[in-house]
Amino acid sequence: MEPTNSASALGEDLSSALKALHRALILAEAGDDETLQNPYTLLFAVIGDPRFAWTNGLSQLIVRLDEMLTAGEIASPDDLLPFRNEAARLLGEEDGADNEFRLRYLMALKKAPDVALATGRLRRIMAEFPAPKAK
Repeated sequence: MEPTNSASALGEDLSSALKALHRALILAEAGDDETLQNPYTLLFAVIGDPRFAWTNGLSQLIVRLDEMLTAGEIASPDDLLPFRNEAARLLGEEDGADNEFRLRYLMALKKAPDVALATGRLRRIMAEFPAPKAK
């Protein structure tokens, strides 16, 4: 993956990586449950089944990022830092992690190789962000 040159391209990369992680987490949570093998049943479960509620923070992060990208509100990589930082918190890399998400994420990480692959991709993209400016 080549480094991105524009903030919107970096935002698109971040969004794509977050969506891949979200999908991998959902599939890991669904596991071998035969009632969730139909994509429509799975969709409705993700929306309303308490087993998937822990993914809501990630879902909301993706929606907020995509809304800003669609509205053209990403002018610089600094505009993306809150999204990058929230993703890092979800992964437990920064203070303020959601403990339920973190626990369920770690369980999915051990259970499903796709979660590990999606996490690696997300971390590579997060590493493309400029270092925070000294104050």
